[in-house]
Amino acid sequence: MPNVKTTGKKSSNTLVRDLVNVGIFAALYFVLAFASSSIGYIPALIIFSTGSISLVTSIPLFLFFLKIDRPIFCCLLFSGFFGCVMLMMGQSLLMLPIFVAVGVLTGFCLKISHKSFWGLFSANVSMSLLSSSMMLPLWLSTEEYLAYASSMSDEGYVAQMAELANSYWPLVAIFAFGILGAVVGAFIARRVMKKHFERIGLA
Repeated sequence: MPNVKTTGKKSSNTLVRDLVNVGIFAALYFVLAFASSSIGYIPALIIFSTGSISLVTSIPLFLFFLKIDRPIFCCLLFSGFFGCVMLMMGQSLLMLPIFVAVGVLTGFCLKISHKSFWGLFSANVSMSLLSSSMMLPLWLSTEEYLAYASSMSDEGYVAQMAELANSYWPLVAIFAFGILGAVVGAFIARRVMKKHFERIGLA
C-alpha cells in the first residue's frame, strides 16, 4: 500500500509540473511568435514570417519537450492554448481542429521517439505548422479573413493581402519557410542546449 500511495503522489506531482510547464512555455511561445512575426506587417515579407517564428521559438520548444512527462496531453494543451488565444483575437474557428491535430501529432513524435534528438526535431517541425496554419483562412475563407485583417490594418495592406490570395504559391512558401526555420532552429537548439542547458542541469 505505501508504494501505491507514493506512486499516486508522484503522478500528481508530475501532472502539476507538466501543467506549469505548459502554461509557462505556451505564454513564452506566444510572446516570441508575436514578436518574430512582426515582419509580416510588410505583405511582401509574410512568406518569411513563419520561418522567423520557427527559428526563434525552437530553443524554448526543445526545452519544453524535454521537461514534460505526458507529451501528447501537454502538446495538445499547448497548441490548444495558442489556438484559444488566436480565436479570441478574431481568428477563424477553422483553426481549432488544426491546432488540435498539430498538438496530437507533436505529442506522438515525442512519445514514439522517447525524446531522442530526431524525436525533438520532428516535434519541432510539427509545431511549426501552428504558425503556418494561421494564414490558411486567407485562402480557405478569403472574404472573412480580409474582413478580420481590415479591422486591424489599413486598406493598402488588405489590398495586398487580397492579391496574395489570388495564387496558392505564397501559401506553399509560407509552409515551406516555416518548416525550414524549424529545421535550422532544431540544429541550433541542439548546439545551444548541449553547450549551456546541460551544463546547468536544465535539459
